[in-house]
Amino acid sequence: MTAVLIVEDDEDLRFELSDYLTSRGYTVHGVGTLAAADLVLHQGFALFVLDINLPDGSGMDFCLRVRPYVRAGIVMMTGRSERELRIQGLKGGADAYLVKPVDPEELDATLQSVLRRTTEHRFSVVTQAPMPVQWRVDHVRLTLSGPNAKACRLSRGETLLLVALVRAEGQQISRLDLLAAFEAQGVASSGRRVEALISRLRSKVMEEMNLELPIQSIYGQGYAFLDHARVI
Repeated sequence: MTAVLIVEDDEDLRFELSDYLTSRGYTVHGVGTLAAADLVLHQGFALFVLDINLPDGSGMDFCLRVRPYVRAGIVMMTGRSERELRIQGLKGGADAYLVKPVDPEELDATLQSVLRRTTEHRFSVVTQAPMPVQWRVDHVRLTLSGPNAKACRLSRGETLLLVALVRAEGQQISRLDLLAAFEAQGVASSGRRVEALISRLRSKVMEEMNLELPIQSIYGQGYAFLDHARVI
């Protein structure tokens, strides 16, 4: 079955479209944020349906970022109807543009049309090309470099933290597993110290690299690094 990722923060609309497309034979995964979309990109969707205004960013920016690395059809969906915005979306790599309110049947027809066009151009609509490495953690030199080519020095604790998170490859790592990684390296820590370490590291990266560190804290559960990174 054709796999579709819907990125839409309106929960009612997301469920309505997901239910309809599922009834039409699609396999649908719906999320409400770009961070959640990043976590499931590896599943290799055939089609993306992207809202533009999302709580943690722009679907347009997401389209521009992933377009070179995914062989999937992209449909932009938004309440905005300005001509310039539609043109910007199509030039940025979108295959179609729908203005809300979107009729589920119209969305289905649009997805089928996009699928036909992508397969005619011999794209593999279920195979995802590797995403580029945005961040690099040098565990020898104790440095972090970012997508803007800037870098900052890391403490030993900051390095251990980032190595553990990056090696989880976008998956959530529990607080207990993170503390175990510190203990294995002979570094005493606690939940409060980890939170303080992450807070200081976020501030350092913003101050020295002018970037937001993509670490998500999941309350009561753990942490995840939400961008593409490598330990070197």
